[in-house]
Amino acid sequence: MNCVREDEILRAIEARHWPERCDEELRAHAASCPSCADLVEVATALTGEHEETMHAAHVPPSGAVWYRAQLRVRQDAARSVRRVINVVQAAAVLVALVAVILIVGPALPAVHWSLWLILALAAPLLLAPVAVYIAVTED
Repeated sequence: MNCVREDEILRAIEARHWPERCDEELRAHAASCPSCADLVEVATALTGEHEETMHAAHVPPSGAVWYRAQLRVRQDAARSVRRVINVVQAAAVLVALVAVILIVGPALPAVHWSLWLILALAAPLLLAPVAVYIAVTED
């Protein structure tokens, strides 16, 4: 069964007026009404727990929160830019390979290919990805 004065008692408990700053009539009603007595018992326990939790919570200073948010924004932007740079570098290496094949391809039958000549032509293509990796990675 619900009592019509439960809302009034609950508002007083939530406003931290219970029982010291409430009128005597409301306190007498809460003591005599079983529904309101249960409400007082449960609500005061919950508000007490809530206050203890709020005091125990560690809230960082606003400057620290702002700094972390700015740092996260910068890191996300850097990640995004790194992805774009990696795609552009991969495309550049692919274009260079195609250009070398198109330039050297027709001359293959006319040139006597020695091992040293092949290594000299292939070395930049083999070392370019390593150089790009070293240049892009963070220490």
